[in-house]
Amino acid sequence: MEDSANNLFVGFDVGCSSVHYVVLGGDKKIIYSPKPIIHFANPIGAIKEAWVDITQKYSESKIKNTAVTGSNAGSFPDVMEDLTYDFDSVTIPKGAELVSPESQYIFHIGAKDAYFFNIKNINGKTIIQEWRTGTKCGGGSGILIEKQCRRLFEGEIPGPVLDETLTTGEENERNRIRIKNRRKLQSRLEKIFSAAEKEAESSKEPSEFLARCGVVIQSDLIHKQNEGAKREDNLAGLFKTVARNYKIDVLGTRVLNSDNSNNAIATGGVFSNDIIRKNLENYLGIPINRPEHYNNIAAIGVALKGIEENNRFVFNPEELKKVAEHSKEKRQFTPPLSGEIEKINNKYEELDEKIEKGTDVILGIDGGSTTTKAALVDLSGKLLDKIYIKTYGNPEGSLKHVIKYLSRHKDNVIVKGVGATGSARKLYEKILISKKKSEALLRKGIEITDRVTDEITCHALGVKHYDSEIDTIYEIGGQDMKFTRFSNGVVKEAKMNYSCQAGSGQTLENMADVIGLNVEDSLQEYALKAKRVPVIDATCGVFMEMDENRLIAEGFSKEEIAAAILRGTAASYYYKFVGGSQHVGGKCSAQGGPPLGKAFLAALAQVTNKEIEAYPHREMFGAWGQALDIIENMKKLEEQNKKYESAFRGWNLVEMTFEKERISCRELFKEKSSA
Repeated sequence: MEDSANNLFVGFDVGCSSVHYVVLGGDKKIIYSPKPIIHFANPIGAIKEAWVDITQKYSESKIKNTAVTGSNAGSFPDVMEDLTYDFDSVTIPKGAELVSPESQYIFHIGAKDAYFFNIKNINGKTIIQEWRTGTKCGGGSGILIEKQCRRLFEGEIPGPVLDETLTTGEENERNRIRIKNRRKLQSRLEKIFSAAEKEAESSKEPSEFLARCGVVIQSDLIHKQNEGAKREDNLAGLFKTVARNYKIDVLGTRVLNSDNSNNAIATGGVFSNDIIRKNLENYLGIPINRPEHYNNIAAIGVALKGIEENNRFVFNPEELKKVAEHSKEKRQFTPPLSGEIEKINNKYEELDEKIEKGTDVILGIDGGSTTTKAALVDLSGKLLDKIYIKTYGNPEGSLKHVIKYLSRHKDNVIVKGVGATGSARKLYEKILISKKKSEALLRKGIEITDRVTDEITCHALGVKHYDSEIDTIYEIGGQDMKFTRFSNGVVKEAKMNYSCQAGSGQTLENMADVIGLNVEDSLQEYALKAKRVPVIDATCGVFMEMDENRLIAEGFSKEEIAAAILRGTAASYYYKFVGGSQHVGGKCSAQGGPPLGKAFLAALAQVTNKEIEAYPHREMFGAWGQALDIIENMKKLEEQNKKYESAFRGWNLVEMTFEKERISCRELFKEKSSA
């Protein structure tokens, strides 16, 4: 038997979001098993950080083998021929055998991959009797959880202040700063996960998300929040859905034997969340234990493989650069996005600061999936003031925020109408407009000016007010995408996506989060610095994110990945959703949140090979268009000699409390309900 103290075996599990690592003695005892390092699109840097951690604690001369597994480690054996390597589908059950030898069932959920193993000891040898995996759908993955928790808590747990990364100077100092920044980002993410789990525990009515696709679950979650569902209920519903989808996607109709109450274990980072583990217990009807080292199970398994094979290969950290270069050879590239800037007709316009006392105004709100916009517009259609904020999973709070901001003008303006568009418009209608006041006005024969209008109409009104010659509108929102084509001033084609999120702002934001960049600024800056743009699969949001992870594994720079995901988003919108050049006219306006970014506009220009009109306040065209729709309706009422008024609750609605309740279809529709 190996001398444990003088013969050390190191195992690395290089996943799509984290690097897990362990040190085993020659006697197969686990000597060191720290928490994983979240690599934020730099797995090579994380491996080096882990190696420094290990060699500071143990003499490098005592390390006899380094072994590697994981979804982002596929290129390692191609570069290091003698390296101990195996797939995580092999190393997970091997690690579980050491950590929990009595276990028969292993349920594993990582950031991307999910597995089930049924193992049995026969004549002293562990046999995998059954092995199952999912369909690579994100509906039961750690990636889905991370995305939504980031989105829901971004406003409450802001990003840390990072030290400036040096581009010159000593490499050790640059690495020290990089590691310090990475640890700050990981600390923030851990706080988000902890807050999400704690809040979900308080839920009394978890939201129901019946979809299996991770992208559709995300869409449904956003719809729930815009209908007024509480955040704790959405979180509890999300965690329940992950457990359910694991059962559906991985286990299917498989029935498990519950005779042995200690025969099932949960491994992988997702099971850090106890709510998910307990939900899976409920779905399967068996107790599931979470063993020690559950998060490093694959790293333990591959280290064991090194011991069993008596392999004495120890990698040189400097060789990791060769791994990063190996997978780049077969990639296709397009020219840099910086070369497309000349195709962007970017216009700027400042708003007047002063509003005259007694000005009649319309208040237009665009309640989107990820942002809330509000426009204050006079009766000539002029934009007087605006506000654009992140929703952070709280549409009611966001509405009150924008109303409070615009209320700074309340002593100078008279509100003649309010309206809402966007995915939260039905909720906002109930908050903005007093039902009691509406009914009273109608009884007097007075028409109501307040309106709720679809997004396509509002965006068309907004841009056409600014430039009547526009014949093509690209509208990319957080969740919804729209496309409108005009011919001789009449709508020729108009469409909106239903569930597919490829090409949406939310998918772009999810991918930006993976590499630690912000869509509004740093993503744009990095992308424009790239000297080339790697081409990624743009046919599906899930495939785009998987291809982004391949870019990370292949060692592309953050600048190149930023450019790739921006171009991939633009390509998905244009080719998959719009349908290509045959649908496009001569003068094209890009609107919504993502087109605020110069690099995104450059990507759209490259993909479409067209000039792109980037008008001032283009992020506001939905809210502005809603106000214009109300103004047009008021003109029609005047032509008919009808009286009209607004049933706006008033600026003080920010102080009001709005109660929500869940009512079944049978309660609401009685005998008309088929439920």
